[in-house]
Amino acid sequence: MVKNKAGKLNAFMLFVLIFLGFMGVIIMGIFVYGANLIDQTFTSIDIEIGEVNFTESYDDTLGIGINVFLNSADNYGLLLLLGMIVLIIVSSFVFREKQKVWIVAEFAILIIAFIFAVTIQGAYNTVINSSTELLDIYSVDLINSSRFILNLHIIIPIVWAFIIIISYGLFKKERTFSDLGA
Repeated sequence: MVKNKAGKLNAFMLFVLIFLGFMGVIIMGIFVYGANLIDQTFTSIDIEIGEVNFTESYDDTLGIGINVFLNSADNYGLLLLLGMIVLIIVSSFVFREKQKVWIVAEFAILIIAFIFAVTIQGAYNTVINSSTELLDIYSVDLINSSRFILNLHIIIPIVWAFIIIISYGLFKKERTFSDLGA
């Protein structure tokens, strides 16, 4: 079992959640924009080579994969965000603190993370409202992922509370070699 001898503050992982969540949803939006552009371009081409129509051939092959991605991109983004939360909670369980003095520092980190989350939320709101194409992508194709990022100011304190409960509320018993029968 890994021991946390350095006194790691588990709430620092909130910054990772905020930053990677923001970047992940932005990158997912870029992929959705590219996939939409490819789909619209290829379906608008009306060329026949021999007896093969390009649009029909595209719809039967690559179009299926792109449409599957476009229909499930929001689920991928939400899975990424919820997966990060689960990893943070599991790692705070593995690296538990016994010294309650660190809870004051964790509370200060929560305040800073909350300010950072509100800043990222404002930046995200500015990005998605900067053009009608981006607004369409993030409000239609990535609606749940966008809702997650726009509600970071609510999600961060909840995740922080889970981290504190798991890190400081649940103590594990120290096991020695005599307990293991050695």
